[in-house]
Amino acid sequence: MNLSRAKVYFDGSHWIAIPHTERKFQPRKISAPPPEDTEKIKEFEEAFKEVRKGKRETRKKAILEEVSSLFSTKEDAKQFVEKHFDRLSRNRWERCKRMKRRAYLYPWDYFATFTYDDKKHTEESFRKQLMNCLYHLANRKKWRYMGVWERGEIGQRLHFHALICVPKGTMPGTLDQHHDYSTKRKQWENTLQNSFFNDRFGRSDFDAIEHERQVADSVGYMLKYITKSDEKVVYSRGLKTYMVSDILDDDILCKMGDETQGYRYILSPDFTCISDGQIMGKVSFDVIDKMPKAN
Repeated sequence: MNLSRAKVYFDGSHWIAIPHTERKFQPRKISAPPPEDTEKIKEFEEAFKEVRKGKRETRKKAILEEVSSLFSTKEDAKQFVEKHFDRLSRNRWERCKRMKRRAYLYPWDYFATFTYDDKKHTEESFRKQLMNCLYHLANRKKWRYMGVWERGEIGQRLHFHALICVPKGTMPGTLDQHHDYSTKRKQWENTLQNSFFNDRFGRSDFDAIEHERQVADSVGYMLKYITKSDEKVVYSRGLKTYMVSDILDDDILCKMGDETQGYRYILSPDFTCISDGQIMGKVSFDVIDKMPKAN
């Protein structure tokens, strides 16, 4: 056996295994910034959110102009921007990476969009009550979801987009055909809307996931808003980033990476999943569901 307890993920094209290491976990020591830096960090993060378009160096220059008045010298301001631009860029990249890997590890039934009606909710009550509703569906009915908040281009109305897994027999209300406007495809079409969510919030659109390519499209659609607005991804409890499996020699197609960054291994598309020495079967969602998971 070549790899033991490897972390395995799907990148949209291939299954990839990360070898297990025995490095002991050491919690990072995080020290609070000096009081005078707190305001500078706040101003920087606001500027980072506002300056979204353009190449990396162009964005840095624009942010530097926004925050330079907070520093005694231009060099101090430049070093501050370099440090925190890299920090926020890395955090954003980690969020995107984690979202993609979690999305491909689980089966999904729908890509759903929820929008509120002014007669039913304020923006604040919509956020709170929709999250509370989805939380209870996940806790009581075993729903899974992962999604992002987004503001519409017209009117800046708040929406919630999510991939959703609905176990059989747990869909509240009814799914009904409506001829309406799709915010995802930006055209009029027949849509599936749910009576339960429409009654409580305003409007819901459920696009059935029938092919893995639709998962990739939905993830790409949501990632656009993470990079554009720095919104955090909302997950139902228990979603993990990796499956943990022993890997057979015959299931390794090739090695990738280098010794400095750490090697990874591209796996056969039908590799065998093994947990604690027990063969669980060829990789599939049913088998993945029985495998240990990790972050």
